Amino acid sequence: MIYTSKMQLPVEKKGKQSIFLAGSMDFNSESNWRKRVINEFNKDYNFFDPTITNHDTLTNSQMEKHIQWELAALELSDKVLLNFLSVSESPISLIELGMYVKTTKLIVVCPDKFYKSRYIKTLCATYATPFFTDVECALEYLKI
Repeated sequence: MIYTSKMQLPVEKKGKQSIFLAGSMDFNSESNWRKRVINEFNKDYNFFDPTITNHDTLTNSQMEKHIQWELAALELSDKVLLNFLSVSESPISLIELGMYVKTTKLIVVCPDKFYKSRYIKTLCATYATPFFTDVECALEYLKI
């Protein structure tokens, strides 16, 4: 099942584990990393996908509702796959990194070209957070 912020979150966990797809948005990318993860693991996991294409046009109340959904979905998830794209600044993703780096649910993908990659790599090493420089390696890790 794929949950978006337009849907109500499940009241309790049933069946499959869940992954929150955190990280840089890539609306115009031909190889949307979120779709790729969902397509590869749809049989194995439920997903919380916070993607919202009209993000910048939301009213204050709509944005608050979306943020509250994200926070609840992050808490509910079994894993948080956090992917930084090299060409993005990803301020919200950096916040999510700080919120979950000390947990066992976070998996980080950060290419060397990302402007804060050295900091993120050191942070992940300090807290034994799984760290990968590309999505393919993170996907292999999820198969274990």
